[in-house]
Amino acid sequence: MRALRAAGHVPDVVHQADENPAPVAPAAAGLGVAPIPRPGRGPLPEGIVEVPLDPLRVRRLYALWRTGAARRPAIAETVRALREHWPAVSAHAPR
Repeated sequence: MRALRAAGHVPDVVHQADENPAPVAPAAAGLGVAPIPRPGRGPLPEGIVEVPLDPLRVRRLYALWRTGAARRPAIAETVRALREHWPAVSAHAPR
């Protein structure tokens, strides 16, 4: 919404959903536009067009864990993988 307003557009919001895939259904039914983030969106139905924002929005990812749990191999590996791969799957890397 901030991106649209910053570009001088005042959207007429008629539906809002907290889950990423949910806004796709109204757009697929021809009821409007669904600005949603790419990560977690899932595949688009036939007939839906993806138009990247310009400029691209920045998305920050935070990994949180208990202090004593940092020694666990699963946590260390998850944090390592996020640091290595997050830029490749963020809005900065078109799919």
